[in-house]
Amino acid sequence: MVETILFNLASKILGKIGSGAIGEVGKAWGVEQELNTLSDTLSTIKAVLLDAERLYDHSKYSIAMEVWFDRLQAAFYDADNLVDEFQYEVLQRQVTRTFQVSNFFSSSHAIDFRFKFELSSRIVNIRKRLDMIADDRTKFHPIVTTSQHKTATSSSISSEVSESEFVGRVNDRVILFQFLMNPSVDDDGMLVLPIVGIAGIGKTALVKQLYNHDMVAKHFQLRIWVKVAKCLDVKYVMQKIMKYITDFPACADLNSIQLKNLLQLKLRNTKFLLVLDNLCECDYRCWHKLYALLRCGDTMGSKIIVTTRNMGVALAVGTVPTYNLESLSDEDCLELIWKWAGFPEKLGEEHVNAKLSEIAKEIVKKCHGYPRAAKTLGNNLFMETNECKWLELKEKQLWELAQKKHDFLVVLRSSYDTQPTELKRCFIYYSIFPKSYEIEIDKLIQLWMAQGLIQSSGFNCELEDIGIDYLNQLCSIFFFEKIEHHDNLSNMCRMPEIIHDLAVFMANGECLSTTNYRSGPISDKVKHVSVHDCSGEEVTKSLFELENLRTIVFPFLGPGAGDQGFVDRCISKFKYLYVLDLSNSCFQVLPHSIGNLKHLRFLDISGNANIETLPDAICKLFNLQTLRIWYCVKIRKLPKHIGNLICLRHLYLTTQQCYLPEKQIRRLTSLRSFQITGCGNLKSLPEGMQLLVKLKTVTIAACPNLTSLPSTMKNLAKLRNLEISNCPNLDLAGWEDFSGLRRLQ
Repeated sequence: MVETILFNLASKILGKIGSGAIGEVGKAWGVEQELNTLSDTLSTIKAVLLDAERLYDHSKYSIAMEVWFDRLQAAFYDADNLVDEFQYEVLQRQVTRTFQVSNFFSSSHAIDFRFKFELSSRIVNIRKRLDMIADDRTKFHPIVTTSQHKTATSSSISSEVSESEFVGRVNDRVILFQFLMNPSVDDDGMLVLPIVGIAGIGKTALVKQLYNHDMVAKHFQLRIWVKVAKCLDVKYVMQKIMKYITDFPACADLNSIQLKNLLQLKLRNTKFLLVLDNLCECDYRCWHKLYALLRCGDTMGSKIIVTTRNMGVALAVGTVPTYNLESLSDEDCLELIWKWAGFPEKLGEEHVNAKLSEIAKEIVKKCHGYPRAAKTLGNNLFMETNECKWLELKEKQLWELAQKKHDFLVVLRSSYDTQPTELKRCFIYYSIFPKSYEIEIDKLIQLWMAQGLIQSSGFNCELEDIGIDYLNQLCSIFFFEKIEHHDNLSNMCRMPEIIHDLAVFMANGECLSTTNYRSGPISDKVKHVSVHDCSGEEVTKSLFELENLRTIVFPFLGPGAGDQGFVDRCISKFKYLYVLDLSNSCFQVLPHSIGNLKHLRFLDISGNANIETLPDAICKLFNLQTLRIWYCVKIRKLPKHIGNLICLRHLYLTTQQCYLPEKQIRRLTSLRSFQITGCGNLKSLPEGMQLLVKLKTVTIAACPNLTSLPSTMKNLAKLRNLEISNCPNLDLAGWEDFSGLRRLQ
């Protein structure tokens, strides 16, 4: 778990050190060697972490190894802070333009020698600290490696299932039974049905029930069950099929062509049912090769069922619409809990008293229709009649339970473990939000970017586009779901509640939503916090005992929630913040100390109806990527030097100004999206917007006095989306042919 966090931190630090600007400045300031040595140390540790993540048994880490990881994590965060301060100094000098760039890198008087000395010393100390931690690794017990990875379980037992363990799914069984028994209407003679759903939802159990049905056994001349490895291996599948067809002992020694010929000979004129269970990844070329091979001869009436956790795989292999297996009802989950608790009797009968029955109805809500969770909860109550034990389980979160081999988090983790490291880290970060929390997709991606969780692919891809790809991949394995609105636009998303338990579990204490806060001090391992339930003085007191928070999401909801003291203290206390979200607040003054947050990438005060001005100090946030001041209806004007925000990529703006400051706006050359809402006095946009050459999206809403757009905006080669709504006086003459124009009323 922690390896993913550490690996991402190492990647982020190395990316900063490797940037051209830091490299040149490091050389000019005489710290090039220290930076290179630090980079080498980080690269070595990163490789060890990658091996630990891929090859080792996480459940067998010793306490000593956990301590080693904690020390390494603390050192990594300090190294990241140091390199980020270096980057801030570079940006500051770029903004001030006190000297020409050529002189900046060569003139000794452009260097703050005190800063240089301090920087050099800190780099050396961090490197030595990392070296010591790395050396200590060999003093601990070695990380326990996993045994040889199993590519598949035995085909002879994989299709067995106990009828007594199966609950519900009556309608699913009827629909799928009809699919199997009905004559094929496919001219090619062989249908492929993908059954898709999250790990442990019951795909395999359901198909096993059908596979072993007497009528299905009579309907097909041959039934074959293959538990597939992670990726589709055509030769492996052919070998498994051959074991069902023939006792020929040397089939494992045949090459692919020999296997193909023998297999086609045996399958000719045979109506068969093939189940490919748990296909996680699929190269379409491999699938096409296997499918063509199986269609040999007269296969009319043959059927293939593929179970998968990945919607992309389902779409690739299916010849009929995908069957999406949904969750169980609470009634079915309740029955599973009773069965796995060892009480076969129905509710209210002699072995189960009425009080336990009522508690069980509350416990079942934790399952969210997930059968594996119901079994885990039932196991935790096996033959337990003590009411206190049931009440204790009712109060616990699923991720707080000890997890055995077949329990729900272990099963779900199998889907998590197969994902790339960057996707894992983005997935974990979402655990700072409470269950069922809905968030703008753009905002989520901006938060990922702010924490450095999105890695550039090196092919000039925008980070925002990579973030969308990350989200789509997580949606394809059901770790996220997009929410469609009446206009069929999916601009919101959320995490399924059962998956949220996995995210909290995998975060290993680094992320905290106060909805999960019990009492007492908050662990100093916590780096990302969201406060969504205003749970009082105890939370606030514990929160301010932390030193190195990277994220604070603290929306002040409701009248009278403008806690100015909290805002002031928060900004002065947490100097390493990368994300500060105070949306829907109603404090009146954003303190000048906001300018001290050198590391800040994301600032959101949207929805604040009381704030009237933004301090000029906000223009010292040179690392800022996203500024959201939407629906701050009293803000009179933008800060004087807002153009200093040279890293700003996303600006969400509401202001009372009639004209935006042209000289400042045109300096925001990193801007990718510019969203203007509720500017009732705004009459025009700056002509200088033509210099915003990276701008891709412009959204203008509720600006009744806006009459025209700068003609020069048409010269923006990357502008793809122009969305206009509730701007009745805006003349869009000349924009009719712009393909990205969407006018909404």
